[in-house]
Amino acid sequence: MRDVPSLLSMLATPEPPKPVMMPWDYVRLRRKSARLSIAEVARPYWHRPEHQADVERNVAGLEHPGVRGQWNVNLSRAMPFSADVYRQLADLPPEQHPRLCTGCGWDEFTSQYDTNGDDVTWSRENEALCTRCEQIAAREAR
Repeated sequence: MRDVPSLLSMLATPEPPKPVMMPWDYVRLRRKSARLSIAEVARPYWHRPEHQADVERNVAGLEHPGVRGQWNVNLSRAMPFSADVYRQLADLPPEQHPRLCTGCGWDEFTSQYDTNGDDVTWSRENEALCTRCEQIAAREAR
């Protein structure tokens, strides 16, 4: 009977749930990763000074928890941003969300460079981060 595993060893250790990225988190992370203010992100989208406040309010609203833009949200004129990723986060259940860096919102289909000038990939040390965020964290830890 020693070859029979115990009941406890037969129970699989459940994997911890993967972090869920919401659309408002994605917008905030992409903006902060680009080191832009809300006004800087909004600037390419208004052409008359009287529209500035409205556009800035709309961009800021996209970062408020619970807000899912119902229109075609595309901020790619101002910063690295994928409208397709945003729609997936806004419309699909969490188990169908794409894999995104929890530090900057990068996805593997978006071209981005790390701090060494190389293409970003997934970190080998922390699967939730991209190599750019890993390098930035290592610099800040020094």
